[in-house]
Amino acid sequence: MDTSNETPKTQTIYYWRDGYWITDKAEAELMDEINAFGSQHQWAEFPKDADPALIDTEIAALLAA
Repeated sequence: MDTSNETPKTQTIYYWRDGYWITDKAEAELMDEINAFGSQHQWAEFPKDADPALIDTEIAALLAA
């Protein structure tokens, strides 16, 4: 079975300790390079169609753990 044409079902979210998050890996790496948030980014996978409010809530839970 060829799965190369399947649409990804998840998206990678890059986030920092202050709760700021983005979806662009290159931008996340740039933010780390210039130390924009005083920490290095972490990442998590979310459903492609996840509501931003859900992502906010889940990121907050990850940071609280």
